Amino acid sequence: MLTERENILIECLVKDYISKGNAISSDRLLEKTGLNCSTATIRKDLIKLESLGLVESTHVSSGRLPTVKGYRYYIDNNLKRKPLSKSEQESIKSLIRSNLNESSIISSATEYISELSDFAAVIGSFKNDKKIFNKLEIHELSSNKALAVVYMENDHIDNKIIDINGLSLSKLNACVSYLNQNFGGVELREIPSILTRGLESIRDEINTALKVLNNFIYPDAADFVVTGQKKLVDSSDFYSIDKVKNLVELFDKKQTLKDLMLKCIKNENIQIYIGDESGTNLLADCSLISAPYQKNNETVGVLGVIGPKRMDYERIVEIVDFTAKMFSKN
Repeated sequence: MLTERENILIECLVKDYISKGNAISSDRLLEKTGLNCSTATIRKDLIKLESLGLVESTHVSSGRLPTVKGYRYYIDNNLKRKPLSKSEQESIKSLIRSNLNESSIISSATEYISELSDFAAVIGSFKNDKKIFNKLEIHELSSNKALAVVYMENDHIDNKIIDINGLSLSKLNACVSYLNQNFGGVELREIPSILTRGLESIRDEINTALKVLNNFIYPDAADFVVTGQKKLVDSSDFYSIDKVKNLVELFDKKQTLKDLMLKCIKNENIQIYIGDESGTNLLADCSLISAPYQKNNETVGVLGVIGPKRMDYERIVEIVDFTAKMFSKN
């Protein structure tokens, strides 16, 4: 638990670093916060914050930078959103309520979110039609790929090449048998929530089934519209070739990005992943802010902004949340 002064210091340090991009000294913190103490006291507090993993020292000065843990503390405890201007709100509303088709609206919205945030924006959506599950077949193609075929009511058949790396044939066969025996006639999108309430004794079968079914329930990686990649690459925070390579791979393959965005769909709340919180090295130098949107009380898409860890969270959280709410209302 931080003291009131330490809380003020971490908030000021994160905000100043986001704004200026420079390490913050104790002298500057005293000037910015107006605290009734000495720089020596602030230096002592910074040593404690560093020991807690909230800040780190630079190699070229005595200043400090926020760590991923420091950003997380700030977001969880100090974040105050910046409302969008009336003109920005009206632009989002009119764009989403336009007479364009759905794909054009999503494309235009992605471009506008990228423009507002000055970073990369992404939107993925899927049709809100009911698919009633009949049975599943899986045909192994190689050691890490298989053809999964789902048969549904009204003679609808859907098939996809899925990744089975790390899944044994016995697990796959058990998954197929379990689904076919227990879920005939159930809406496809309802099955995961039913599975997650399943018994621990069949946890392996449940996890395997979820991995297979998610390929059919949520958008393909190719269905995610991404705009503003160049804005992100051109950011001063991506000064090394290795950082740029990670971004290029992230946007080129899309699968990693899809997997992260789908986490937000399942949680149905705003999600903020900072650096390595995402679980992938490709986003180690980035933050992802995403939110799902709904139609008729069902989640049908997700949108987000990808930027450097040093992004204006107060503004971008509001951009993402407001746009998601407008999509839900439309």
